Amino acid sequence: MTKTEPDVLFFLGKGGTGKSTCAALCAIDLAGAGFRVCLSSFDDAHNLCDIFQTTFSHAPKTILPGLEVIQVDKDREIASYLSGVTRKVKRNFTYLTAFNLGNYFDVLKLSPGMEAHALAACFTGLKKKYMGWDYLIIDMPPTALSLSFFNLPTLSLLWVNQLEKLRLEINKKKEIISKIKLVGKEITQDKVLARIMEIKSDHLDLKSFFEHKAKCYAVHNTDALSLAETKRIFDQLSILGIKLAGLFCNHRTPDDMYQSAADPELPCRILMDLPYCAQPLVGLDTLTRFTRQSGLNLAEELKESVTRRPFQCPGRS
Repeated sequence: MTKTEPDVLFFLGKGGTGKSTCAALCAIDLAGAGFRVCLSSFDDAHNLCDIFQTTFSHAPKTILPGLEVIQVDKDREIASYLSGVTRKVKRNFTYLTAFNLGNYFDVLKLSPGMEAHALAACFTGLKKKYMGWDYLIIDMPPTALSLSFFNLPTLSLLWVNQLEKLRLEINKKKEIISKIKLVGKEITQDKVLARIMEIKSDHLDLKSFFEHKAKCYAVHNTDALSLAETKRIFDQLSILGIKLAGLFCNHRTPDDMYQSAADPELPCRILMDLPYCAQPLVGLDTLTRFTRQSGLNLAEELKESVTRRPFQCPGRS
């Protein structure tokens, strides 16, 4: 039987709105409903460690039957990404082995966008690792890095397309392509162009996944700042062709329970209201009890949202 990709749910929002808590509650509820779930944090704040009152690392830790949790180490992912790039350069461009590549890749660690590249490589690895599982839930980092992550394939394709054109022009004007013979036929082999096309294919796949398969949920409170950031997230994702699947409104005080979560200015309808809880939502038992006592049915809501078209505000394209 062919294994299928897990449904991927991204949780975004302003810092402090409770996106890690929402991601954790959804993971617990889905696992409780019998689904196999991986909950992974891309946020350096390590909020999941605080919420579950335990330590997590890049090695998966099982906290419930069918629920594994991972804390991504961004620095480790950057080192792993650069190591992979170095191996490919050495394999494809053996004439560069005379140079000390290590010094150049030390500089690359500081280059803009490296965090987004490393997280994208990590995400691709997680999708493969959890092939056949039901859900992969990603607790995203602060908004700026999250948007860089989603913008990565679009921005990279602009660069790669120009590299492809440049390489084709070079090949027309110079005899720099190595030629080999296979079964009496002469085959033109350009390792540089082949690598460019490989990178292009990877970014096209990631872009298509973000646009058609990823489910992004924004978490906000009822205050003006978090609402404004939610609208900004919606607008930036829309430019990239990515639609919000829904919204979570996390009520932080008893008073804001009387405010309407269905703000007419919000980009799409509320997926779920999380009621105010006087007790800190910390610890597996507390989180599980909260979902039961508050009557939340997150598993059903999420199952419904991932099988229908993303919500869209009337008048928006």
